[in-house]
Amino acid sequence: MANLSYESTASSSYSGLDVFSGNSYENELKLCQEMGADVQKLKSLHFNTLQLAEIRKGLSDKLDVSKYMDPNLSWGAMEEIRLEMYQGIDMSSYREQGFDTTQLAQIREGLVAGIDVTPYAKKVYFADQMREIRRGLTKGSEVPIIFYQDPAFEALQMREIRKGLQAGIDISHYAHVTMPYLKMRAIRTSAEDGLVFEQKDIDRYNAGILNQMHKAYMDKVDISKYIARKFDAEQLEEMRIAIKKGLPIDKYITDDMRGDTIREIRIGLENGVDVRQYADVAYGWQQMYEMRIGLEHQLDIKPYCKPLYQADQMREIRLGLEESLDVSKFSSLMYTARDMRRIRQSMLAGSIGGKKAGSTEQKAEAEPISPSKISGEDAFVNDMLEHRDTYLNFEEGNMMCFLTLPERMDGRKYTEEIIFKFLEKAKVIYGVDKEAVKKIGREGKPVIRALVAAGMEVVNGRNGYYEYFFDTSEELEPELLKDGTCDLDKMKCLQPVKVGDKIAEYHKATKGTDGYDVFGNYIKAIPGKEIPILKGTGFMIMNDRVSYVATYTGAIRMVEGKVEITKLMVVQEVKITDKKIKYDGTVFVVGDVFSGSEIEATGDVIVGGHLESSTVVAGGEVVIKGGVTCPIRGGITAKGDVCAKYFEGATISGENISANYFINCKVEARGYVKTYGRVGMIYGGTINCIYGIEAASVGNKSGARTIINLGVNSGILSKYNNAQKSIVREVEQLETLNTEKERLKELGAGNRELMQWKVKINAAVASKETRIRELKAEIASLEEEINKSNGASAVITEMAYANTIFVISGVIYRLESDRKTYDKMIFKADAKKENIIVL
Repeated sequence: MANLSYESTASSSYSGLDVFSGNSYENELKLCQEMGADVQKLKSLHFNTLQLAEIRKGLSDKLDVSKYMDPNLSWGAMEEIRLEMYQGIDMSSYREQGFDTTQLAQIREGLVAGIDVTPYAKKVYFADQMREIRRGLTKGSEVPIIFYQDPAFEALQMREIRKGLQAGIDISHYAHVTMPYLKMRAIRTSAEDGLVFEQKDIDRYNAGILNQMHKAYMDKVDISKYIARKFDAEQLEEMRIAIKKGLPIDKYITDDMRGDTIREIRIGLENGVDVRQYADVAYGWQQMYEMRIGLEHQLDIKPYCKPLYQADQMREIRLGLEESLDVSKFSSLMYTARDMRRIRQSMLAGSIGGKKAGSTEQKAEAEPISPSKISGEDAFVNDMLEHRDTYLNFEEGNMMCFLTLPERMDGRKYTEEIIFKFLEKAKVIYGVDKEAVKKIGREGKPVIRALVAAGMEVVNGRNGYYEYFFDTSEELEPELLKDGTCDLDKMKCLQPVKVGDKIAEYHKATKGTDGYDVFGNYIKAIPGKEIPILKGTGFMIMNDRVSYVATYTGAIRMVEGKVEITKLMVVQEVKITDKKIKYDGTVFVVGDVFSGSEIEATGDVIVGGHLESSTVVAGGEVVIKGGVTCPIRGGITAKGDVCAKYFEGATISGENISANYFINCKVEARGYVKTYGRVGMIYGGTINCIYGIEAASVGNKSGARTIINLGVNSGILSKYNNAQKSIVREVEQLETLNTEKERLKELGAGNRELMQWKVKINAAVASKETRIRELKAEIASLEEEINKSNGASAVITEMAYANTIFVISGVIYRLESDRKTYDKMIFKADAKKENIIVL
């Protein structure tokens, strides 16, 4: 590998996007300094990162930042003043009226859009309400705001009315102040999909039930009898899914079962377990969960199928069964779950319940013959016992006993009877080779070393395992040819299966065979463990509980440990004159896909030939065994991996994307981008991927502009920053609302207007709290994606050409000259995400 070298900072730049990174404060100060700000003054005034970002943006736009460079102003207030100055909007009259920062922002945005803000520039509206009225007035999406202009509507209620008006549906069914926004949404979205609820249904049912009626309508299933039986939304959700999947759930449920317990029964039916063992209203959903998991792990769950057990007690017993322990030692109801766990862990450690499986005892002490009954032969045996170590040697943990008989000076002979009695008194009583002893006795000669006893070796049980009748390898790896390119023709990416075909057979775990040593010490075999039942789609487990059979004809594969059988459509070729192919399953095109064609499949799309200027959308993977040429239009979008012989002028989106070469392509990869062999090339275009690229060369001698964007891109960072800013803004607004809420408490009941104001404040507080929870979830998801991208790198094994631009974690680096390597070059961002280094 080449020596480590740090590129100059002139070639790398901080984008200013990731303002919430660990070193963002110093970066913002540095950027402010570059724009002429007095850094010492900024430090002394203790501006935070977001405030510094607003100063930086103002300086960049050549604004008079002194008008808002006040550390007592929130970053939101600074942002508002900056935007007013930048957009040339005079908000002084509104500010004098006492509008807060968020309200001012909505008024300003309306003025910038050229709309009349008079209808909502009133202090009676919260900023969120102003936003909805403003959006209703916006040119191009105008609606009669009179239907929701009443300040008594919450912002979310306003939103549902506005969206209904924009969709052209009859909003009179739900545009009422007293109707919760969630119910409004259920009515609106249902009407948009063609299901218009009758007024009696709107009056009778809550939002959850209306939503289920809507989903059942979209799924084309009938849940009316369960609605008549007064099932709640959670119950209806499970019944709807079960009916859609064709599960015989009616046989196992009762009306008094809650939705979460019905869910456990539904999942059990989906996974092929005998739900009769736990489909009882006496069990709660957590108890059902433990029993279902036990059945999925192919355990005999009878030891804990008792309603009196708590779910956490069941869990301990289940874990004990999985670990092949004697659960009777801790399954008594007198033990709490914590007690059970302690005993179970002690048994695993071997300190409870006898010696640990597989262990042996020390050799037993010899038992001399009593002097009161002694004879000449017995005296001989006692003499041998006194010198037992001379005669006996134990090996392999007392599993083998060797006998040595030295020549005696007194002339006595070792008879068969004496040897047997000696072994018996020495406690060597198991596995004695009687024929060997008899032979030694008959010959009467000294013995140097003879095996006279052997214990029974323990045979531990074998774990359960599956025998598969299809190729279970999950990776699509093409064959590499001698010239360094890959050959997709021999790639085994489609495995057909017919209805009734046996796809797998389970071989159950065995208990093993116990053993013993020559002293009779018991050695318990470690029983094998059962493994969970197969999960997936398109197959079922037979009554023998070991055979798995395909339920329909299609294509089979293993995906992340699950077996998936998807329906299969086979066509010879696809032309523009053909109708758009839209198929619920896998599509296999034997030949070419000609220009202007469209294919959409919920499963994989496999093309045996070439694809030209066509559109492919797949819910699984896409394999083009020829190549892809899309100079005019078309592209590939997949939820899984995408690979082809080559890509030219194509737009590709998928998980991991690979080919021999990419020429002038636009690639969006959620994983890696890879080329094959020493000729693998990325030439021109833009490559965006989260984890990194591997290629022989990037760019071209002609200096074609090639952009390699790795790690989280500006779009993800922008989403993250916007979510962070939004949550800060929402928290500030929530604090203001809570202050008003506390003030109203002190005023007491008051008049009717005061009571309405209290209701409005409480509703706004609840809305803000909901929004904050949503933002936190969004931020957590984005952070997970950002963390996954740490360490993103570009690995080049041949040549990196000039004019190639690397953007890694927001840091930009332009390659000024060709760089060749005889091993490999790695481009990556440094630990602080300030520079790009080349290893």
